[in-house]
Amino acid sequence: MTAAYQNFKLALYCPAPDLLHITEQQLEKDLAFFQNHLKLSKVYLESHRGDISLEKADLLHLKAFFESRGIEVSGGITPTLPDTYRAGYGRLFGGICYTDERSRAKFQAEVEKAASVFDEVIFDDFFFNNCACDSCLEQKGDRSWAEFRLERMTEVSENLVMKAARRVNPRSRMIIKYPNWIESYQGTGYNTLTQPGLFDGVYTGTETRDPETSQQHIPRYASYSLLRWMEHLKPGQNGGGWFDNLDCSFLDHYLEQAYLTVFGKARELTLFCYGLLRDSVHVPPLGFQLEKLDHIAAELGGPLGVWAYHPHQGKGEDHLYNYLGMAGIPIEPTPHFPEQAACVLVTATSAQDSGVLQKIQTLLKNGGNVVMTSGFLERMQGRGIESMTTLTPTGKKLEVQAYGKDTHSCTFRTFQNGDHRVLFPVLDYCTNGTWQVIAGFNGENNISLLMYDNYSRGKLYTLTVPDHIAELPKLPPLVLGALREVLGQGLPVQLDGPGDVGLFCYDSGVFVLESFARRPESWRVRVPGGETLTDLLSGSMLHAQGMEGDVAVFEVRLPPSRFQAFRIGWKS
Repeated sequence: MTAAYQNFKLALYCPAPDLLHITEQQLEKDLAFFQNHLKLSKVYLESHRGDISLEKADLLHLKAFFESRGIEVSGGITPTLPDTYRAGYGRLFGGICYTDERSRAKFQAEVEKAASVFDEVIFDDFFFNNCACDSCLEQKGDRSWAEFRLERMTEVSENLVMKAARRVNPRSRMIIKYPNWIESYQGTGYNTLTQPGLFDGVYTGTETRDPETSQQHIPRYASYSLLRWMEHLKPGQNGGGWFDNLDCSFLDHYLEQAYLTVFGKARELTLFCYGLLRDSVHVPPLGFQLEKLDHIAAELGGPLGVWAYHPHQGKGEDHLYNYLGMAGIPIEPTPHFPEQAACVLVTATSAQDSGVLQKIQTLLKNGGNVVMTSGFLERMQGRGIESMTTLTPTGKKLEVQAYGKDTHSCTFRTFQNGDHRVLFPVLDYCTNGTWQVIAGFNGENNISLLMYDNYSRGKLYTLTVPDHIAELPKLPPLVLGALREVLGQGLPVQLDGPGDVGLFCYDSGVFVLESFARRPESWRVRVPGGETLTDLLSGSMLHAQGMEGDVAVFEVRLPPSRFQAFRIGWKS
């Protein structure tokens, strides 16, 4: 057996084009490079991608090569076809037309071939439908593209994947890898309601790369949050996280994907891919960091965070909870409404659930708190939200740069300026019916940015979201502190200071702080009851700078893209 990490597997995905005509000498050379820096224990050998399909004999030979060297082997398929299939119709990225019998037959044949060689097969995240040929248009009829494609991909999953694979190999395990663009799943047929029950397991795309320059503009925190959402989608069957070095403007952007994948409790890390990483500068530093991450992963318990309700096929205020995660608020996204939670975040995405308002009312009556966004409030107009708050959208906007927190008589107790003006929607409300926590000022006018209504035994908070949603973690510490206090109630750690930071808390008494900032920054870490923190990597002890009641206060300073992991107290 090869050397392995103790707390997660490390796998390498090998695309079909990289394996076509490769020699054993080249494989030996490349494998030596990987194993010199990484504890690689598994490979996925891809049998098909686009116009390349490896022969069964070649797959068996490659499988034997890796197994003889103590490396576990699984299969992979990228469900794409060349232009010779469905000629005359454009298909982004070679997406398969699943109304075309010739295309269906080719795809099924590739599934059967892979299942005949491998007991486990993973489908790369091109297992979607974006064809709009005449046949698809006819079969779609009056339905929306989402309705048509969700139904179609469920049928494909059942008949062309699961039944086909089981006929060839009853032991086969078929794994669906979901991509990182969760808000767009329904548009291309990724059906998280039906597919997890058909497939033997799910896998998570944790690629975030550089959000400023990449087409998908995925916030960096999504490498953590999507993994957590998938864990609640199919508990215990979320195989791991998959990331790559594509469009990583800085080396830190690549490494950070690994950090967050481990912090999200991935059972396996898959590196995409063989061709991109052989003889690559990304590999040695990744191996260096994985040794540290393996040590930290042994100490991580169950993740803790504010529940963010993201129902199936939800879309709206895209990635909002990821930006809150980058403001130092631990987030635990879930496709199921957490009825017993102390606090739940609902966004415009949550409005996809037609019964969400009743669930919110029940939670509030049980003494819980709910934080809704201005986008959620807008979508719930006319659906009953009027009975819970005096707030209403106005359609107006206002730029603010100065902020006030907590009322004191008829003004505010604390004031702070931001670095620049931020555009917010204006919400109307009834004074003394709804109460302000944070206000934003512009001349002789101000608007409410964080408010609450009392409802039964609970509180319904409303967060006004800036038009440019990525501004959330850039808001001044005064505003972020209020959000952390409201959303972080009951968590073992809270932060004071700027945004652009990730806080990851666990029920084992461990937390991790990671900087997303572009310059060195300091944060005050407040921990109830504990006067010491132990650095998990160095073993050194950090003493509190002071006490605020029974809360110990520490200062942690981090350079850009660095993390530090602590245990609260001392463990002998």
